[in-house]
Amino acid sequence: MLRGAAWPGFLFAAGELGGLESSRSMPLAAGTCLGPYAIRFPLGAGGMGEVYRARDTRLNRDVALKVVAEAFASDAERLARFEREAQVLASLNHSNIAHLYGVERAGATYALVMELVEGDDLSQRIARGALPLADVLPIARQIAAALEAAHERGIVHRDLKPANIKVTSDGTVKVLDFGLAKALDMPDAGDPAESPTITAAGTRAGVILGTAAYMSPEQARGQIVDTRTDIWAFGCVVYELLSGQSAFSGATVSDTIAAILAREPDWARLPSRTPAGVRRLLRRCLTKDPRRRLRDIGDAGIELEEAWAPADETDTAGERPVIRPHNRAIAIAALAAVAAGGLVLAGILATADHVPPHITRTTVLLPANQELDISGGASPLALSPDGRRLAYVARTSARRTLYVRDLDAFEAVPVTGTEGAEYPFFSPDGQSIAFFADGRLKRVSLQGGAPLTVCDVPVGGHGGTWGPDGSIVFDPGVSGLMRVPASGGAPERVTSEEPEMDSRDLSWPQFLPGGRALLATVGHEEHAPLVVLSLDTRRWQQIGEGFQAQYLPTGHLIFHAPGVREGELQAVGFDVERLVVNGSPRAVVDGVFRSQGAGGAYFAAAGGHLVFARGGHARTLVRVDRNGRRTALLDERRGFRIPRISPDGRQVAVTIDPRPSQVWVFDLARRSGVPLATEGHSMSPVWTPDGRRVTYASNAGRADADGDLYSRAADAGRAAQQVLALDRWQHPHSWSNDGGILIFSSDHPASRGDIWMLTSDGKPQQLIVSRAQEIAPRLSPDDRWLAYASDESGRMEVYVRPFPSIDGGKWLISRDGGSWPVWSPTGRELYYVDGSVMMSVAVDTAPIFRAGPPERLFTGPFETGSSQFDISPDGASFIMVEADPDARPTQIHLVLNWFEELKRYAGSPR
Repeated sequence: MLRGAAWPGFLFAAGELGGLESSRSMPLAAGTCLGPYAIRFPLGAGGMGEVYRARDTRLNRDVALKVVAEAFASDAERLARFEREAQVLASLNHSNIAHLYGVERAGATYALVMELVEGDDLSQRIARGALPLADVLPIARQIAAALEAAHERGIVHRDLKPANIKVTSDGTVKVLDFGLAKALDMPDAGDPAESPTITAAGTRAGVILGTAAYMSPEQARGQIVDTRTDIWAFGCVVYELLSGQSAFSGATVSDTIAAILAREPDWARLPSRTPAGVRRLLRRCLTKDPRRRLRDIGDAGIELEEAWAPADETDTAGERPVIRPHNRAIAIAALAAVAAGGLVLAGILATADHVPPHITRTTVLLPANQELDISGGASPLALSPDGRRLAYVARTSARRTLYVRDLDAFEAVPVTGTEGAEYPFFSPDGQSIAFFADGRLKRVSLQGGAPLTVCDVPVGGHGGTWGPDGSIVFDPGVSGLMRVPASGGAPERVTSEEPEMDSRDLSWPQFLPGGRALLATVGHEEHAPLVVLSLDTRRWQQIGEGFQAQYLPTGHLIFHAPGVREGELQAVGFDVERLVVNGSPRAVVDGVFRSQGAGGAYFAAAGGHLVFARGGHARTLVRVDRNGRRTALLDERRGFRIPRISPDGRQVAVTIDPRPSQVWVFDLARRSGVPLATEGHSMSPVWTPDGRRVTYASNAGRADADGDLYSRAADAGRAAQQVLALDRWQHPHSWSNDGGILIFSSDHPASRGDIWMLTSDGKPQQLIVSRAQEIAPRLSPDDRWLAYASDESGRMEVYVRPFPSIDGGKWLISRDGGSWPVWSPTGRELYYVDGSVMMSVAVDTAPIFRAGPPERLFTGPFETGSSQFDISPDGASFIMVEADPDARPTQIHLVLNWFEELKRYAGSPR
């Protein structure tokens, strides 16, 4: 009989496999189909149903199907737990957490469609003995990263243990079973390390949840638990990895719980060479009083990295690591600099050659009136090639401005004449910076002087690279790449022997060493090919998938990888001579802020160092009255954006980050939701007039990055239907009252953003197409007027035109900027946002269209970009997304000599 075996998202505790008879009347036979999923063979059976290996016939991949038993189909409590598990797993999009692909229902059969994770779980690894010190660090670090991702969303695992953690063949850790949707009885005795989980609703006091050997004291007492319970379990797991033995053990479950409540682990069992910092971390994790326990699992990951000193710096008794004289002086100087509020780091940067570089972490705090610009699609951060200068674009109450800070200086200084700057990048000598502003590519010398225009970029550039030959290659915001002398001139298209490739949407270019090749990404979103153009052969070649890649002198590429958690960076070896990848990507940085829109991650690496910004997408969905008073609509904080209220006001459809984004529908009375679109990158929901269906954009059915229009019943009971497919992204915005016309916007490289309509005959028609960017179209309640935003004047403003004949005039609604218009239910008022301010304009449509002056309604910590609000059907309140001030990028993290850490995590390139 198998014991303690685990499969993706479903734990089989002792006695489950082979010991309990399944409550299904008959197992699913090979070849049976649940929707597009063809059963291959069973993986096991448990108290809640079975798990099967199945083939996804649409995407040609194997998955794990967790099928709930038919006997439970009428059990409302069990099905509620099942649905909660689906919702929890769907919100956890992280490379170290087993992914939920969707929920499938066929008749009375319910199933979770989950990532199939191959490899041993840690209980199997530990059964072969304690793991080597060198193996424990990357495993523990990835476990901490998974828990941090869950804790950021207010999710507590409650049942972390070795059997719930798998390690794949490439070293990736996968934490399983975040749902606790099991309903097993606790046996009277058994192996405490494999004792079944006791589950019940919620985290209320008096209910025990978890597995005995890894329960926190408060969990064992049946008290309310929080994230500190997972921190305790994390300490138990790491202790067991190092020692090969459980931190708390007993002959029975009761004995084990008694040990947890009354005894300390046997610290002598840890290997003698366990770093002192790791010992301290374990003691902090396994402190019985939760008030004195480590409070943030993210700190555990940092402490593990810092505590794992080289073996010759840690004595055999596990005492404090010895700091060499040079490194001691460096560390003291760094601490003193941080304490003084500055970065006096010259001593660190000038470490003697014979002393191993010392990895130092510190933070650059932006002034109170600044935050990093989040309006662009690429990073506002740049490091000079020698790593001695940091440049960043920050926004104040005025326009965004470029700042430069020498790392051995106390503060950053604004660069004169750089208002409106975006996408900065350094010259090869680090003495000049190029950037985009006001429809131009510009350069400025850091020795002084006004910025000089290099060339016009009417559509708006999206990042560039400065080559050793004095030329600049940049993404012009339309198809292909452009090249121009840094001294100025007319830009020319970068061409090769493959014209079709030259015309694709290429972004984030970088010259490789010697200037003989260009690195670039095709597109901006998930599943974007990473490509290299040899300037000698003039041929392109794909080297993998990923975007925003940078080549580093260590011989690695660092990039944001497709399909992983937002903000995770990976690294892989790269042969710059043969232009080929060596080895498999490894996660090296987590928690990096990533902007909306094109989705640039905020990081830069050069001169041995790394800079990045942290930040998340935890937001609150709120109802706001006309005076700015807000009331939370839901109990959870997630990456909400683009909310749309249903016609009856009872539900809200909303996009949820992190990428790949999903569309959910929430019942406002029950304050709970169901996932509507989880395949691919799905967003921009719009209700049909009858409130029965939701139209949205998704690239679920595309191998490339383009998104199509789909429609699905709001209860998610039936499969989605494709509404329209074009060779570009489409975003639905507004239905006519009779449901016969859909207004949508469409991205196109040549025109950036246009407005279209789709009629009942299924044929798309252009409404407003120009070189300007037109976005956010909304039909008036009587379907006679179309409001939209356009940057035709040089900045985004709100306009109104008649509909369906748009040639009958045009009225400017906003003043001094505005976007994302929304009509009041009566059609007598039009709302829009100007920055963080909600504006209102009274309108009259008879006998002619007239608009009054804009009036300020309220301002607040609300996310107002990307159509972040809607209005209730009664017109009394707005549905908005409240920003989390702690998630805003107001500081820059700096890791000095990070390349040494990179080599340790990613390995030496072959």
